[in-house]
Amino acid sequence: MSYQDDKRELLKLKQGIIDEEESAIHEEEKPVYEVHGVKKIENFFYHYKWYVVAGVFFAAVFVFMLVSLLQKEQGDLRVLVVTKDKDIASNVSYKTQEFEKAFELYCPDFDDNGYIHVDVYNVDLSDNPDPQYSLASVTKITSELMYGEAQMFIMDSAGAEAATNGDLSQLIDLSALYPDCKQIEGTFYHIKGSDFAVNAQYFEACPDDLYIAVKKVYDTDQNKDRALPAQKKALEVLDNIVNGYYAGWVDDQGRIYGISGKEDFNEA
Repeated sequence: MSYQDDKRELLKLKQGIIDEEESAIHEEEKPVYEVHGVKKIENFFYHYKWYVVAGVFFAAVFVFMLVSLLQKEQGDLRVLVVTKDKDIASNVSYKTQEFEKAFELYCPDFDDNGYIHVDVYNVDLSDNPDPQYSLASVTKITSELMYGEAQMFIMDSAGAEAATNGDLSQLIDLSALYPDCKQIEGTFYHIKGSDFAVNAQYFEACPDDLYIAVKKVYDTDQNKDRALPAQKKALEVLDNIVNGYYAGWVDDQGRIYGISGKEDFNEA
């Protein structure tokens, strides 16, 4: 049809003289082209490349941290400091070394190498404007819990809620183990006011909302073979903390050695 014919047809449609079915003008449907093979893959990456890049990045961060964790030489005990309250998280972020030294006073030489070392890792779950930092924190605690080596925690209330997804029954009821200990309330051993806080040089500045806790191990846990020995160590160290029993002695350089009673430690 010529341009003039199209114009006349459109005018008839507009005036209602004819309807669309009677009109000689029909909208041509655009052909749909299906792509296959390499072209289909190229088309997918063209539309979703940034989602793919982000997914690969997050997966790489998780794998890197997990591999680093598995390859790291293990100490006698591993402890996670998990905080979500922003003020508390900022407060404890500088206490890692002091926490390690305090735990080492109560920790036996589990690997029998004559030297005691407790690995303390800080996990800050408080709100952070840097998404990569937040991802690293979540990845760290996820990989640690998957690996099963860390069964003892220092936590604030919000950190405990976050780590257990609101189910505090995942933590051992310490009050059942030590009903007469004034520092213990339910699943938590209060660090504030304890000898542990003194040894961590944290007696005055320690927040009220900061605790030691130990995770339960379930028969259905995939990491049960690693988690059970780690839990046994954690409970032994906690027992020493509760009863004020020092498991090592310190040399002139501050290194902690051996297994001895509290009297031997005090004499050293």
